[in-house]
Amino acid sequence: MMDQLAESAAGVDDNDQPEPGDADGFIERGVARLDGREPGLAVEDFDAAVRLDPADSKAYFNRGRARLALGDYALAIRDFDEALRLAPENAYALSFRAAARHHQGDDSGAFADYDRAIALSPGAASLYCGRGALLHSLEDYRAAVADYTRAIALEPNAAEAYRSRGLARYADDDWTAAIADFSEAIRLRPEDARIYLHRAYARQAAEDDEGTLADYGEALRLDPKLADAYRGRAGILEALGRDEEADADHEKAERLDDEKPSGEDAMTERTAQIDVLIRSHFEPTPSGDLTITERVFPHRVRADLQRAVDRAFGGETTVSFFCGVRKRYNHEGIGFNDLLIKDRNEPAVLVPPMYEEVDVGGDEPVRCLKNGLWLLEADGVRFAVFLEQHSHFGRMERLRIQVATTNDPPGFQVAQGFFRRLEEAVQCAESYRGKILSLEADEHYTGRSSGVRVHKLAHVERDQVILPARTLDLLERNVIRFVGLRPRLNGLGLATKKGLLFYGPPGTGKTHTIHYLAAALPGHTTLLITAEQVGLLDEYMTLARLLQPSVVVIEDVDLIARDRTTMDSPCEEVLLNKLLNEMDGLRPDAEILFVLTTNRPEALESALASRPGRVDQVIEFPLPDEAGRAKLVRLYARGMEVPEDVLRASVKRTEGVSASFIKELMRRSAQFHLERDGSGSLALEDVESALDELLFSGGTLNRKLLGGFLGEPGASCSPGA
Repeated sequence: MMDQLAESAAGVDDNDQPEPGDADGFIERGVARLDGREPGLAVEDFDAAVRLDPADSKAYFNRGRARLALGDYALAIRDFDEALRLAPENAYALSFRAAARHHQGDDSGAFADYDRAIALSPGAASLYCGRGALLHSLEDYRAAVADYTRAIALEPNAAEAYRSRGLARYADDDWTAAIADFSEAIRLRPEDARIYLHRAYARQAAEDDEGTLADYGEALRLDPKLADAYRGRAGILEALGRDEEADADHEKAERLDDEKPSGEDAMTERTAQIDVLIRSHFEPTPSGDLTITERVFPHRVRADLQRAVDRAFGGETTVSFFCGVRKRYNHEGIGFNDLLIKDRNEPAVLVPPMYEEVDVGGDEPVRCLKNGLWLLEADGVRFAVFLEQHSHFGRMERLRIQVATTNDPPGFQVAQGFFRRLEEAVQCAESYRGKILSLEADEHYTGRSSGVRVHKLAHVERDQVILPARTLDLLERNVIRFVGLRPRLNGLGLATKKGLLFYGPPGTGKTHTIHYLAAALPGHTTLLITAEQVGLLDEYMTLARLLQPSVVVIEDVDLIARDRTTMDSPCEEVLLNKLLNEMDGLRPDAEILFVLTTNRPEALESALASRPGRVDQVIEFPLPDEAGRAKLVRLYARGMEVPEDVLRASVKRTEGVSASFIKELMRRSAQFHLERDGSGSLALEDVESALDELLFSGGTLNRKLLGGFLGEPGASCSPGA
């Protein structure tokens, strides 16, 4: 069946030119070239077939196979999508798309494709083998064994299924069963050196030295260029004290490693050294004639850079090869020049690409590549891109991208065009714009940010902001209505930045109001800065300018902006000066709001609190009045019914308390209510019990911590008063 779908053309002369209008002829030659390990040439034939017959699913299917062989997974998926649109029942197109999706990191999509393919063709052993390979790569070895077993039941003479099941059992430390599978695979395919090599590994794990040496020897008889067999046998010989023979095998393995793969083989051999791949890609241009252009980006913008890179490698850009890179002492950093150095002892080698998931506040995280190498071609110009997340003593600091091109104007244009697209993506900042952010500090003592954290704050509606009407109107005029008039203010040449100071006793709703503003200013990015993070203020302001319109919130600003005469060290004054400089340094047309909060306005430095242009409006958050306390009781009672007499008593007995105290009072009252029986309305005795516990059972410290009152307790706070 697979041969029919692929239109395999065994015996086709690769040099025969198909008739100009013969789409099937191009497909036949393309399949022959693909079978002959020439996927690049095969793609050209399948391109011709697609142009001649855009409705032929076979052309897209086979071009997808060729692109998969080249490592061009994104375009391969696109071809398989089109093949399936034209022929939805093509189970093999689903299985190949699953393989491409796995290489792209979309394992859930890969499993969905394999499951659908198996449902369409439940008798196809190769589909179970494909899904088994995916399970194996995810280290679910027993599930992989189950799929390989199903494949063997369907095709008892499938040597590859036995070999694959043996590898899964070997990985699961079931060496006896693995040896049995490899032995059966050898019986079915006795000329395959790889199977002897695998059985040698399993026998070595089972401590069968004699059988191991025999298998290494047979593998080398069948394939004298199998370097891994020399290396493995050398290890056994060393353990047996046969050092001269071991040294000879090590030398042979090194000599084979140094042999250069040629042409297309270099592009498809996954174990080849990277310097060989790069030189092959740029032939006939010598590597010494290349030029490398580098840009370094802050680590915090890696999500937007990843999205830009993903988009850049589509359209007219062809990905010839993609891989991860590993070199010893990775922590010292790797540059493109390092990949070109031929190092016999510690070469840069191909590894699977490694990603990290970055939360940007959406339904799914952004998968960001940690390092990777692309070999590419656009408009006839070959170039390479190397991406590396550079770390310093284990802490990520920056993201470096290098573009290697030929040293000529077309090469320069390719590099500049690529970097221009990256810069545009960073300026758009789509990953974080309009969200609520703070910089994460890592575990190291430097305190520098290691990333951007996206907060999901509780959504606060206007009717949940319990403030005096005059205060609420002052707030909305200076924030919400001011923001709405920014374009007209800017047209008059007036400043569009503003600084506000919220002050009042603890628990009066300053933070709660900030949550409301974050929801009421659509399109604004809110940056939350705690006092201990003011040392990162320059980074925060870089983000604020990039993501404007933005709101910069600094809570408890008195901790770093108190009067200079009360400061204990020069470090405190440095932080204050940094804050003042950032507020002064904004352009008048900057669309940035500063919102500062404090419980102690009298302690603030006059240069901050008394100068317009830094703080333009001070807003007091008073303790709630009688009407405010009634609204707060209703708000925080949530789903409980509060009778009017209980409401009046609660309001009367909470004079002088904060909003946060009433919130805790209602929670504590609900607990007493539920402990009593939980039925009916909230009772006065529930509120009285809660007040007694909050105000008296915990002593004066408890009252102070919970915002029970400002001075000494009065009669109004006494239960039963």
